[in-house]
Amino acid sequence: MTKDIIIDAILQERERQDGLHDWNKKTNRLAVLVEEVGEIAQALQGEGDLAEELMQLASVCVRWLEEL
Repeated sequence: MTKDIIIDAILQERERQDGLHDWNKKTNRLAVLVEEVGEIAQALQGEGDLAEELMQLASVCVRWLEEL
């Protein structure tokens, strides 16, 4: 995958997540972040798509950065 494709995928995932999570509390942001890390761990064990999970984690980070 090229960097441009990766960034586009992260931004698309970022838009998708707008309605999925309550971003009003910092604890919720951390919970979402940790959930994504857990899903990455599962993908490393063969239970999911690692690339997809990494993009979801990256989009959560982008979303959180937007709040700062």
